[in-house]
Amino acid sequence: MLKINHNFHLPVPHQLHSTSHLELSPVRSESDELIGAIEHDHDDANWTLDNTPDVQGLDDFWTTVEDDLKKDPDWFDFAED
Repeated sequence: MLKINHNFHLPVPHQLHSTSHLELSPVRSESDELIGAIEHDHDDANWTLDNTPDVQGLDDFWTTVEDDLKKDPDWFDFAED
């Protein structure tokens, strides 16, 4: 029968006598479009995320994307299959 041992402890190294201290490396900027826009914003604009997105704007954008894709001669619509 399997018995669970609750007294299992992993050894943790300690630096009791060390004079060095822990230093974290500086944060490097990521090549992310939003992060880049925030970092290079010279207008000191307040960046916020809205709880209610522009649903109509998103729908218009994706409708335009779909229309552009459907103009491709290699486009295949699974709904027509």
